[in-house]
Amino acid sequence: MRILIAEDDEALGKFVRQGLEDEQYTVDVFKDGEQARSAATESEYDLVILDLNLPKVDGVSVLRHLRLKKPSTPVLVLTQRNRVEDRIECLDMGADDYLGKPFSFNELSARIRALIRRSHLPSESVLVIADLKLDRVQRIVERAGLRIDLTAKEFALLEYLMRNAGRNVTRSMIIEHVWNLTFDTTTNVVDVYIFGRWQKVDSLKAAIVGLGIQRISDIVMSCSVLNLAPKESRGIDPVAFWEHSLGCAMVCRHFARKISYPDPGKAYLAGLLHDIGIIVNLWMLPKEFGEAFAVAKGQGIPLDEAEKQVLGFTHCESGRLLAERWELSPELCDVVALHHSNYEFSKYSGLIALIEISDLLCRMSGLNYGFNEIREVNLLAQPGFQALANVCPTLKDFDWARLTFELDTYMDEVHTLVHAIYRK
Repeated sequence: MRILIAEDDEALGKFVRQGLEDEQYTVDVFKDGEQARSAATESEYDLVILDLNLPKVDGVSVLRHLRLKKPSTPVLVLTQRNRVEDRIECLDMGADDYLGKPFSFNELSARIRALIRRSHLPSESVLVIADLKLDRVQRIVERAGLRIDLTAKEFALLEYLMRNAGRNVTRSMIIEHVWNLTFDTTTNVVDVYIFGRWQKVDSLKAAIVGLGIQRISDIVMSCSVLNLAPKESRGIDPVAFWEHSLGCAMVCRHFARKISYPDPGKAYLAGLLHDIGIIVNLWMLPKEFGEAFAVAKGQGIPLDEAEKQVLGFTHCESGRLLAERWELSPELCDVVALHHSNYEFSKYSGLIALIEISDLLCRMSGLNYGFNEIREVNLLAQPGFQALANVCPTLKDFDWARLTFELDTYMDEVHTLVHAIYRK
């Protein structure tokens, strides 16, 4: 399901977009009425969420245009205008629903589901090809009566292919409709999703063929990190920690290659080991660290901030002690100790910055410690961006949208590996 949001409040637009993407919708956000009107006219959307106070072209004009050009597209007005007269005007003009700000996201989600149910005939809501059935509203896929669990991107890809059954679809069409990006002839992400992600790995030979020897060695190396964690962790899931570490390592190496960082292998190792201080805290201060974790989870704040509040220090400081005891190299010791601190004067600021940015990418993309952080993150404003740019000048012109697009594959792959090995 594809939703368009017309909202000039950037923070609110991001909040709604994140919430809907977590519910596996594909979402486009536009900050002015002119862009929203053009996109809604030229592309197919299952629903439009429309603010009335938009720059360039106001929301009422956009609504009037949509009812003329796209009369069957559901429109939900989401606005601060709460007068009865405003509601009547929009509903008479063709809006399907009206919700005032401030609002509950759960209510917004329920209204969206209701609008989509009403706007789709049963034949449109459930796609069926032979014994494969996809319910677009309930987000359920079944084959021969057996349910298949898919990631958001896999669901969107399957939905697009089923809606276009019998037609020839190109890589560029898939990328534009499923990932909302312009096609790059050098990327093989579509091939990875279609040919590399649907095979059941049921033997070592199949794993090596399907995942490659590099991925197998990644898993083996990272499992050693998981085995260091205590089995009883007072409600903290050690697998989530391992998942984050493995994801960060893979993202670090991929990111390093993209920006021509001198040593992608070292970037991988640094990503894998950057949070070893959590192991120390889990073993040495399980009760106190559990309290810090509960604060971070309850308030949606970074774990290191909660540690500072409760413990008076962070896992970075604990990690330095372990890194030195293990006699890790000086650059790895600095990565462990400084990736949440001021590392401007470190000789290894470029490597630390690479870890800091990759760590943020993972935590904001669902590869976290088992909870979501409630905050806005601008990667370009992070202290590490300039430090990394000093080592890799190409970073300033780097295509962040393309990197985020490619990371979908890595994030989903790590989730799949962890669930297959430890979460059956």
